[in-house]
Amino acid sequence: MTTTSCPVLLVLNAGSSTLKFSLYPASAASAPCLGNGGIEVRDGQATLVYQGVGAEAEHREQWSSAGCLDEASLNRLLHWIDRQPEMHIAGAAHRVVHGGGRREVAARVDAALIAELQALVPIAPLHQPLCLAPILHLAQEHPDLPQVACFDTAFHHTLDPLETLYGLPRALSEKGLRRYGFHGLSYEYIASVLAEYDPRAASGRTIVAHLGNGASLCAMQDRISRGTTMGFSTLDGLLMGTRPGNLDPGVVLYLLREGGMSVQAVEHLLYHECGLLGVSGGLASDMRTLLASPAPLAKQAVALFVRRVVKEIGALAALLGGVDSLVLTGGIGEHAHEVRDGILAGCAWLGVVRDAARGPGPSACLTLPHSSVSAWMIATDENAVIARHSLALLGRSVPRVTL
Repeated sequence: MTTTSCPVLLVLNAGSSTLKFSLYPASAASAPCLGNGGIEVRDGQATLVYQGVGAEAEHREQWSSAGCLDEASLNRLLHWIDRQPEMHIAGAAHRVVHGGGRREVAARVDAALIAELQALVPIAPLHQPLCLAPILHLAQEHPDLPQVACFDTAFHHTLDPLETLYGLPRALSEKGLRRYGFHGLSYEYIASVLAEYDPRAASGRTIVAHLGNGASLCAMQDRISRGTTMGFSTLDGLLMGTRPGNLDPGVVLYLLREGGMSVQAVEHLLYHECGLLGVSGGLASDMRTLLASPAPLAKQAVALFVRRVVKEIGALAALLGGVDSLVLTGGIGEHAHEVRDGILAGCAWLGVVRDAARGPGPSACLTLPHSSVSAWMIATDENAVIARHSLALLGRSVPRVTL
């Protein structure tokens, strides 16, 4: 008996030491996910893990690695997928952190788009090269494979012009030194499902907190972005795993002038040594480690994280003229119940009445029925948004490509 293989869209989300991926049928824009996986490199060993939706067992394989995600790891993933008799790769879709001033969420990858995205590397030096690496590799090695880039900045194109401006000379603003906002794919997913949880929130004023190693807030009116905490770069806004968030620019000037630090050293400091890691005295950037630690500096780092989130929620509430709902998502928002409880307690003045009877496990509604502001924990799914936009853009004209 001959088995007909299914054309699949490979969704890639690249990081510094991990490459997360999802597989979707390429035959329909609204098809459910087939499975999720990732490649992680640690201590010279690369590990590929994949689990099909509904499957009890996961596939796992390991191989030696140079210590970072490289082209060999990506090739291993591609060939593993194409060896599966029930599927073949028909296209690839990528999360791209910075899309500049683009308003559309998705675009077909070609030479012009690659050049445009490479020009944005100085604005997002930590993330943009990681996003571009698999795009460039596939374009070079498999030029016939259709590729789509989906931009984390596009959701915020609805911001009022005043929300995009810094107090800089107009000539600098016109050169692109403005507020963009990020985590847009996550926010779009929450906006797309919010009515299923709270119709009033979906049509009203909602503040969504995407809390993970990178963290930001988005103020939505009728599920449209009206304000956000990240600005020109992913350094801005909330305290994060290794990034400081809001920072007086005078600190940077002081480090350059009085500290004798180079631009490269300051950049490394801001992206890799600050945030939870820095405040905890180098203990950890992972919220799970800090919550489990009895160290005073660990507790202070967690408290500062909560304080900064609560303060920024207050600022966005003022922008919206009030709040109807709060949504917590991302790794910390979905799993760190102590952090969730602290944020909700800090927002009691807004009218949030936390349901203290709810245990530490996952639960959608976090507030009592009479709470004037509802609060929800909703798991985000950026890859679902990427797949939906990409499949709609590619249509059904995705050819089979032998890898």
